[in-house]
Amino acid sequence: MSPVRPCILVLALSAFAAATRAQQLPVDDQLRAGVPTDVYVAPGHATTLVLHTAQRISSISLASPVLSYRYDKPLNQIEITPTVRTGGVETNMNLRIGPGVYVLQVHVVNDVRAQFARSFTLGDDTPADDESGLALARPLSPDRIDIVGAAGTVERARVDPVFLRSQPNLRMETLGRFYSWNGCLVGLVDAAEFIDADLLVFRVQWVNRTREALYLDPTQYGLFVSGRTIPILARYKVGVGPVVYPGQLETVYLAVQGYRLSRHNDWQLGLPPDSEAVGSLLAH
Repeated sequence: MSPVRPCILVLALSAFAAATRAQQLPVDDQLRAGVPTDVYVAPGHATTLVLHTAQRISSISLASPVLSYRYDKPLNQIEITPTVRTGGVETNMNLRIGPGVYVLQVHVVNDVRAQFARSFTLGDDTPADDESGLALARPLSPDRIDIVGAAGTVERARVDPVFLRSQPNLRMETLGRFYSWNGCLVGLVDAAEFIDADLLVFRVQWVNRTREALYLDPTQYGLFVSGRTIPILARYKVGVGPVVYPGQLETVYLAVQGYRLSRHNDWQLGLPPDSEAVGSLLAH
């Protein structure tokens, strides 16, 4: 048998070591809000879950006490350990991060599926400085704000996550603020922020729950931040006519541009006085 040449042996060992290191390197999995992700742990062993995101976990909940956990906030990692001694049980661990809830379906097993380290990114994560582009945007005149086009983009992004991910400068924020007006609830539902244009587009919706036709023109809406009136540069009502009939849904888009304001500000909606308030004023 001919001897193995040293250079060939060194190359073979180097290739084997590189392959081994490649298998050991952690691969980031993606967590998505509301989509369960399987994690396999073993009795008597701790499993470390590392989150590669600037956001921190605000709360953790377990569906059953078959696990214990310890959250290291500075490192943004969770160490979980089964409290049971045998496999065959599972539970959900829910992580609230920002506005989303991320579900880990943790399985306690006694076989090769057991994992001792996992690394995750958030599939719907956005950078902490995602509004840095505001400084580059210039103020626009009202006639240059395409609110109809912006509203169409927002509507599509609301129902099409693939389309939303294709819009690098669009951010969506649920506001969920509701106001009583003439026996109806008028909602400042959400805000869409177009970073590159310093443009905020707010969606206002309400349904006429009364038996009367109500008049509410888009020009009667106002927007406020910390008690300060913010000029609305463009308004767009879906449908025609200012009269809202019983059972009819009204959707109005309001655009604010050029003020370096954020969707995270404490936005409030202004409404005209309702009939009861007007009647009270007339009585005096």
